[in-house]
Amino acid sequence: MKVEIIEKTENQLFKRTEVKFKADHAGEPTPKRLDVRAQLASQLGVAAELIVIEKLASTHGRQMASGIARAYSSREQLEGLEPKFLLQRGMPKEAKPEKPPEKVEKPKEEMKPKPEKPKEEKVEKPKEKPKEEKVEAKEKPSKEADGGKEG
Repeated sequence: MKVEIIEKTENQLFKRTEVKFKADHAGEPTPKRLDVRAQLASQLGVAAELIVIEKLASTHGRQMASGIARAYSSREQLEGLEPKFLLQRGMPKEAKPEKPPEKVEKPKEEMKPKPEKPKEEKVEKPKEKPKEEKVEAKEKPSKEADGGKEG
């Protein structure tokens, strides 16, 4: 792996050096942050503990990674300005503080069917229908009344 500094800016206000870099990793996976940080430290002449890598991303289909790093002049300045997650991200695995154990949920009791309460059956009272008056059907006139014509 070969690290090349593309842009280097001195930031006097924050007492740090801001660096944009490219890492050529032909035939290898994306380099680890610790490896890149060590190479940047040797090129900048700063202790590796004072460098924070903000971004390190490999380009799709190429064996080239690019990134942004910041090198500080003191540990106090570094810890005062950088977010904690970036400081932890750049540490070796042995030096990382352990996370508190995650809460383990107790398995829920086996789902037992709850005793069902007897449902009260609703009995509908038959509605009283209004009494209908029976209409007597009129008798059909006989053939004789029509005069023997069918119709």
